[in-house]
Amino acid sequence: MRRRFRPTFLLVVLAATVSAGAFAAEADVGDILRFAAEVAQKGDWREARYRWEQAAKIEPDNPHILNNLAVAHEVLGDGEKARPLYERAVALGGGDPRIEDNAARAAFFRRAANGAKTDKDSGARPSAGDTPPPRRSRRGGIRVPVKLPLPARLDLSGEKSLLVAGFLSNESDLLDTGREIVRFLRTEFHKHTALKVRDVTPPPAVPEQTVEDLIANAEFWKHLGREHEADLVLSGVVRYGRRDASGFGDVDTVSPVTGQKVRQTQFIEQEQFTFEIQVFFFDGATGSLLFRDRFQRSALYRGLANDPITAFYELSETIAGDVLAVVSPRSRDDVRVIFKS
Repeated sequence: MRRRFRPTFLLVVLAATVSAGAFAAEADVGDILRFAAEVAQKGDWREARYRWEQAAKIEPDNPHILNNLAVAHEVLGDGEKARPLYERAVALGGGDPRIEDNAARAAFFRRAANGAKTDKDSGARPSAGDTPPPRRSRRGGIRVPVKLPLPARLDLSGEKSLLVAGFLSNESDLLDTGREIVRFLRTEFHKHTALKVRDVTPPPAVPEQTVEDLIANAEFWKHLGREHEADLVLSGVVRYGRRDASGFGDVDTVSPVTGQKVRQTQFIEQEQFTFEIQVFFFDGATGSLLFRDRFQRSALYRGLANDPITAFYELSETIAGDVLAVVSPRSRDDVRVIFKS
């Protein structure tokens, strides 16, 4: 009788063991996700990545785990590993907008790192310049600020020197834009890069040519590189202007009677300053163009007597990081959602 029922007994025990193991694995995944999210919030992304890799071995098709692992790879500078993980997370996520937003932001960031168009007309979601504070999202999701590494857009191995040559500029009674942009960029490269910036005053003037002819003038750039012992030569075109942008607009005021905030339409005196710059990096040995880009900024200031120099430098500050990123690695602040369950 015992022999007849023993196989059945073994099957029952085995089934119970498998069920218990599956339950334990599920419980372990939950513990892993909670712990990994906590260490990620503290900035230990390597430990978090290791934990999520362990969880992925248990549940390889869990979209939350795949999402978290993709975020970790992004933060640690391996965007190529993050890309297929995001794609799988989106495919398995059932239309979860948080995973899709992470993937869209990551795609936008890759384009920015590769120098592609990233303005509002590109169709990509903008990077979070003003990163919101960490907060809980629905169903175990947590929004966390992240610093994403951007490699230099030019490969500069070894010691390098840089000459900031003159810029073509528009005639303006506001200030000498060509001189001011050279002064600003020279200071920024001194402060934030390892390049040996040549202090040539006044900066070498550039020929009054069309932009394309100027870029093609390899002999001139090679001459500057040789004369000033510069491995790189930076030049470009800068345009700066101001216009009256006064008009009617909504203004919030506090009522002296009730103390409540009231929105009223008033005539507002204000000025708009516009700033546009094209930058060209040339090889000092050959005079060939290595890199070019264009940046545009504008800002509104209250009143009609604003200091044009102050506005110029404030607008210049907004493009400094993009110009420095050509020759020096940096990071960009953004936000991602990770999951604790």
